[in-house]
Amino acid sequence: MLTIDDAGFPKLGDRPLKLPPKERAVLALLARRRPGAVSKHEFADAAWQGRLMSDESLARCVSQLRRTLAPFGLTITSVYGTGYRLDEQPAPMRHVSAQETYLHARQMVQQRTPAAVGRAIALLRDLCLSEPQFMPARVALAEALATAVGWGQLATEPAIDEGLRALDQARRHQPAAPGLDAAHGALLDMAWRFDEAALAFELALRQDTQNPDTLMAYARHLLLTGQAQAAVQQLRLARQLSPHTAMLRIFLSRALAQAGQGQLAMAEADAAVAEHPGQLVLFAFALSMRAHVEPSAQLEAAARRLSEGADTPPFAWTVLSFVLARLGRREPALDIIDSVLLCSRTSSGEATLYAAPLAALGEWDRAADLLERAYLERSGMLAMVLRDPAHAAWLGQHAVGQRLLRQVFGAGG
Repeated sequence: MLTIDDAGFPKLGDRPLKLPPKERAVLALLARRRPGAVSKHEFADAAWQGRLMSDESLARCVSQLRRTLAPFGLTITSVYGTGYRLDEQPAPMRHVSAQETYLHARQMVQQRTPAAVGRAIALLRDLCLSEPQFMPARVALAEALATAVGWGQLATEPAIDEGLRALDQARRHQPAAPGLDAAHGALLDMAWRFDEAALAFELALRQDTQNPDTLMAYARHLLLTGQAQAAVQQLRLARQLSPHTAMLRIFLSRALAQAGQGQLAMAEADAAVAEHPGQLVLFAFALSMRAHVEPSAQLEAAARRLSEGADTPPFAWTVLSFVLARLGRREPALDIIDSVLLCSRTSSGEATLYAAPLAALGEWDRAADLLERAYLERSGMLAMVLRDPAHAAWLGQHAVGQRLLRQVFGAGG
């Protein structure tokens, strides 16, 4: 299954395996040497190109590769006194097309956009039916369901129940499946079962402290539980491990804003846009962050351009209304909010995104009403909305807001 082309790029079947440069070079060396072992000095020469390589940085690189390769019957074994070697195990699936489907779905989940996650869920559901013994597909499905609930795409309780069932099956057949405990923690967070989620993340981090996906899920848990500065630390570590992942920068920007470091939050959001030009979700987030931290008249034109495309994404109206509200443009902002909430099929979770522009306009009772409706429907995304820095100044002073904070997060709020 695994091949390396002349330029050193790996493929699983016919699909290129997207890896950062160091991981790619390490895997190429292991693949070409198999079944023999590769020494640490050889890794330093090939992947670090003469720069200083610590044992920790090599171990971190190998840990990342192990997680990527495990679903495909490949493992990296430590060879005492030498280094590492690449081994093959019995393949968990018989069909190359199924392996490629899994890899493709995982890559879409990591994009964290609603459309990509929705497609990944459909693919993974089919894969769980066609390859019932392939437990990593069930873990990936649980991750995708947790992400979809966080976007307000799916009804919370059925999605969480489906995800927990998938993880229960994976745990019975493959207790050490990579990412299982982190996916469990992410689902429990969406169900507001934060104490149980903390235990799941403790297990996940005990097994692997060098996985950026696990660290990002754990950082989200820390944000939800009001530990923004700790989340910043975890996300900075994750960014070192995976420096070009767009959503890591977005999560870090959000964490910095929640920790009260607005200028740094803007810098992270702008860096995400610069590294990944053309991605509307990133551009929209950066506009919102600037409107929150440092509103200026120039933002309105950019926000309007975002909403004037041939196929305007729904989040564009949220951004535009928030920008207008932060600029004091009351009537245009309310026109957008009223049009969306009265004339479109907006779920209670999606509607909570309009609480921020309403709050910016001083419409605290209307904002609180949107949040309360989401609570009554047990919308999983409500917890993150309640932690939005845009609500920090008013929510704890409002009677409904105080009650929601207690109901979702417990006595400590």
